[in-house]
Amino acid sequence: MKTNKEFNGPFAVYLRSFLAEKRALGYKYIEQERCLYEFDSLSNKYDCSSGLPKKLVMAYIEKKPHWSQSTQQHKVSIARNIAFYLQKHGLSAYLCDTTNVTKVTGNFKPYIFTRQQIEDVFIQADNISPRGSVHSHIFYPVILRMLYGCGLRISEALSLKMKNVDLLKGLLFIYDSKNHKDRIIPMDDSLTAHCRKYAEIIHIVYNDNDYFFKSPKGGCYAKNTVYYRFRELMWKCGISHGGRKNGGPRLHDVRHTFCVHSLHQFLKNGVPHRAALPILSAYMGHSSLQSTARYLRLTAEAFPELAIQIEKEFGHIIPDLEVRLNETD
Repeated sequence: MKTNKEFNGPFAVYLRSFLAEKRALGYKYIEQERCLYEFDSLSNKYDCSSGLPKKLVMAYIEKKPHWSQSTQQHKVSIARNIAFYLQKHGLSAYLCDTTNVTKVTGNFKPYIFTRQQIEDVFIQADNISPRGSVHSHIFYPVILRMLYGCGLRISEALSLKMKNVDLLKGLLFIYDSKNHKDRIIPMDDSLTAHCRKYAEIIHIVYNDNDYFFKSPKGGCYAKNTVYYRFRELMWKCGISHGGRKNGGPRLHDVRHTFCVHSLHQFLKNGVPHRAALPILSAYMGHSSLQSTARYLRLTAEAFPELAIQIEKEFGHIIPDLEVRLNETD
């Protein structure tokens, strides 16, 4: 985003380099840039000769009457990121405590499937019996593998058109998804092979605008249809389900699981978090690095052998779990 604005407050040089660093990592940082200018303007009203003062931070994050809870959480996140950056460069900076600033309603926590549970779901999907012209036995083994193998949102998978699926190169093209993000998703060879077999049966004749997951009735499948069949498959696997309002597991938790399992592989293989998080964030279409960083604590909980490493290396960037993960993240 081009702007004529300039940082002119006491931390101008640091805010400039902070923004440049984020952009260099591939983040658009559009809304965040606006917040940085707002913070810069406010900082001119305070004595910052000794570093980032508590009074400035508290004034910046103070909840306004028209703010939603998520808006204040976003302000808190910006303030904490600025403080971490200033501290990293040797400045004294007040780091606000999110638990004292924002009271978050609800304690939502995604369900993370084990790899064995995911495998069991695939086995049950593969054993769906053929019934007439209904293609459930062909559709579910592929859609579920795609959700887990690519970390897609169910809406993204169901919206895929034939022109968005390159079965030769094994690529998915996601356009204008949540946060207005476009991205190209590579599939592994196994998933690509499943997609090819599926297309050979379902799309003997097609045009580019046909839905890849075309319903027998025309159009694409409904999200609820997939969700209810997913519940049936979990029941057959012995995975208890308390309903959407009682902890799920929900279909969207397959996406959460993909992120946690991917982070586990990155960290287990020694990939630095400075490389792993931006790659995974871009792959999943997250709006910010913070959205991906939340999964570090979930990864530590799911894989205890990495807990000490994660807490030691990444504890300073892991947001508290009380900050709710967006259900459609």
